[in-house]
Amino acid sequence: MMTWRGYIGLICPSMAVTTEDDFNRNMPEGVGVCSMHIYFEPIGPTPENLREMVKGLEGGCKIFDEPRARPDVIIFGCTSGSMINGFTFDKECIKLIEDKTGVRGLTTSTAVLEAFETLGVSRPAVITPYPEATNVMEKAFLEANGLTVTNIVDMNKQRLWVPLIEPTYVYQQIKKMDLNGADSIFISCTGLNILSMIPIIEEDFGLPVITSNQASIWASLRYARIGAKNPKLGKLSLVKKRNGSPRIGREDPFLFLWRC
Repeated sequence: MMTWRGYIGLICPSMAVTTEDDFNRNMPEGVGVCSMHIYFEPIGPTPENLREMVKGLEGGCKIFDEPRARPDVIIFGCTSGSMINGFTFDKECIKLIEDKTGVRGLTTSTAVLEAFETLGVSRPAVITPYPEATNVMEKAFLEANGLTVTNIVDMNKQRLWVPLIEPTYVYQQIKKMDLNGADSIFISCTGLNILSMIPIIEEDFGLPVITSNQASIWASLRYARIGAKNPKLGKLSLVKKRNGSPRIGREDPFLFLWRC
């Protein structure tokens, strides 16, 4: 039985082939993944397209209604999609997942926030394949959740299909970034094929690296109470597990306006 140790449900955009591949290739022995795709227009991660895609999240939960297919945790594997409607939107997505399935919920943006907290860093330089309007939204989300974004860069000016962006290209774009004042590097987007580069980037730039799929895998295993460590996933995977609950109880300190 492939899931004797744990079973993770993954809901991701229809174009996110990298997400599914990264999850399946990086599960420890005895942990299985069941994935469900929700439709995402191939025009890319614009705020409008992300909001339309998120409407399919409820439908994506349906596969997990069957008791025999009920996993330990279900993650909505999309960074920008799980923060597109405000700085507590990840919590709204989690509630929807839990209400519809009865299974503990998680999102990539929640996982990313928990990764920053676990590593003890709070000043990321952020690189994404998103257009400016989506980067504005992401920066606002991160800063409303206690981080200070020192720099945010769109590396995908040609608006390529994200899974086609080469890992070496991402490395070169990080090399061009202004990292002054940063205590970490956040490579945002579950569609990016970048996991294999994490140890190299950490070694060369001397900063811990968080990526969307790395954080998603790490948090999903943590929520499923799987303690396996994977050095290929960088420093995050090697940090000793902290006691207590994941990030809870975030409250809106101000009126959060979205103008994307």
